[in-house]
Amino acid sequence: MIKRLIFTAITLLVSLSSMAKSMVEIWSSIPDSVIPYIDRTHRLEMTDFIKMGLKGDVNHSLGGKSEMDTITADYIHLTLNESVTMELKRLPREGEDSLLCVVTTWKGPAEESNVKFFTQEWQSIIVPKAFEGGDYYELASRLTQRPDIMSKARYDELCAMIDPVMLSAKLSIADNVLHVKLSLPLLKADDQRKLSSVMNPIDLHWDGRGFNTK
Repeated sequence: MIKRLIFTAITLLVSLSSMAKSMVEIWSSIPDSVIPYIDRTHRLEMTDFIKMGLKGDVNHSLGGKSEMDTITADYIHLTLNESVTMELKRLPREGEDSLLCVVTTWKGPAEESNVKFFTQEWQSIIVPKAFEGGDYYELASRLTQRPDIMSKARYDELCAMIDPVMLSAKLSIADNVLHVKLSLPLLKADDQRKLSSVMNPIDLHWDGRGFNTK
């Protein structure tokens, strides 16, 4: 009985310690495998500069600059280089410690994002059926919608123009929402205008188990 109480107390303390981590601590402990060209010293400089009201940019090991422009109690946004941005969001998890959602977005020729999950100790984890009960890329079928006045043949013709299929995602600073839309990298402006009539960006709300529409 005593051993069980001790185990419960230790588990609770570990859980509380994990929950109490600041975003500065989480950011400073990010492993090189996630961001290989910004070392810990420069990561800390970024947050220190922002605290002082300065621009949170540093020189990285590839010869360019990285800049953190936003840090809150549960969110970080930074530009890794001219072509890549990264967002970190701490999300509550039902029955477990909070996890980290990391969205990395490449900007050219159009935005393409991937979404990964980590523990607060930066161990990669898989959240089953995290996006509307499925995989992230399965959201693509939800990102177009046929208007009532459009024929199915015309809708299918327009959707066939979406190649390759690329998803762009952004985390909300204010709440636990993931905005997802399709990117159209290889289409001319006129074709993009035609496709705008069927584009259906969605907002997914984190419910403690995954991102879902309300």
